[in-house]
Amino acid sequence: MHATPRRGPKRHWLWALLSLAVIAALAFGAVRLQADACAAVPPAGRDPGPAGSGTAVHHREWSEVLCSLGPLPEDGAYVSLASATFGRAEWCGSYLEVRGPRGAVRAMVVDRCRGCGTDRVGLSERAFARVAGDAGRGVVAVRWRPLRDPAPAGRLAFRVKPGSSAQWLGLLVTGHGNPLTRVEVATPGGWRGLRRGGDNHWVGTGVGGGPFTVRVADRHGHRAVVRGVGLRPGTVQRTRTRLYDRPRPARARPSPSPIPTATPVTPPPPPTLTPRKHTPPPLTRTTPTTPPTNPCH
Repeated sequence: MHATPRRGPKRHWLWALLSLAVIAALAFGAVRLQADACAAVPPAGRDPGPAGSGTAVHHREWSEVLCSLGPLPEDGAYVSLASATFGRAEWCGSYLEVRGPRGAVRAMVVDRCRGCGTDRVGLSERAFARVAGDAGRGVVAVRWRPLRDPAPAGRLAFRVKPGSSAQWLGLLVTGHGNPLTRVEVATPGGWRGLRRGGDNHWVGTGVGGGPFTVRVADRHGHRAVVRGVGLRPGTVQRTRTRLYDRPRPARARPSPSPIPTATPVTPPPPPTLTPRKHTPPPLTRTTPTTPPTNPCH
């Protein structure tokens, strides 16, 4: 008779192998998900803004710009970005440092550069002359980077878009320096967020007829609240509010205590020594004593 072979251990090995395979697959998936999540978050301290290098060209016409910031002074330093970088006007009103062979210039983002690739920016004549040295040159090699908290900090201003009413509001914000990420209007039910349009106006419905209390925030966490923005389409309403670098009251430094002038101290006169009179002790009278009698005489 032959004993029937046991099949239990083989099944145990099979289940063990299957378990290890499942654990390995789950671990690989977790690592992959973590890697994807880490890749989606920009490294700390690095600004994923429109930094790059390539070439710059210059334009003469800046009267109408997509950021709706006109009319612009003709001698200003402006930059336009490629369509892929410009997006939905996220960088309007912020500043880039553009550096070329002859120097660097701080230029405000005001427009989209039609026909430019991501390796090209458009500059105003003044900005181009600063980096190229000669505005007559057509193309110059440059590199650019976004500026954080450009100084001096501007003051916020608002312009209500023509056609706005109590049912619909279009609001342009200027003077912020950094790229804006949020604009809200206070309503009886709380803060109502506005949506940025492709022309850099923040639009919303159902916010009333004003005057408005507006809260703005930029991508670096700065916030400011401005009250009393009126429903006056087309009028620039300037404020004294800065989004960052707010002036702080100077602290009064305590004045140092004056050092008292030392008053010369006059030493006291030495004590006068009075001679002491020497009084002799009184004389004592002594009574002569009778010598003792010698008993031998």
